[in-house]
Amino acid sequence: MNEFLKVALTACIPAMTVIFGWGLNKGVSIANGYINNKFAQTCLQNAANAVFNAVQYVNQTYVDALKEQDKFDETAQRIAYSRALAAAKKALTQETITFIKETFGDLDGYLKPMIEAQVRSQKVHM
Repeated sequence: MNEFLKVALTACIPAMTVIFGWGLNKGVSIANGYINNKFAQTCLQNAANAVFNAVQYVNQTYVDALKEQDKFDETAQRIAYSRALAAAKKALTQETITFIKETFGDLDGYLKPMIEAQVRSQKVHM
């Protein structure tokens, strides 16, 4: 019986090592996936907050005054967009800028539809 236990353990140890190694790798993979998703969520939330605040700021400091004077024309609209884009970019963290560039390719191209959507949203809801 003692000999049988010795043979069984000798045969099982390599198999257990492989299973343990696979389990460890799977655990690390799951943890890394969570970290990457959490990092992505943080970056995207940072961008959304920056755009929201930038659009709100430009509306309050530039657009509202021009609209009251009935001077908000196409040129003023382009200036407002440029100001919102600059304010949003200034508010982004360096990690968010890097993430957006690596993930989506172009920071301005990523922010433009967000700014336009936020302008529309604030027009409708505010």
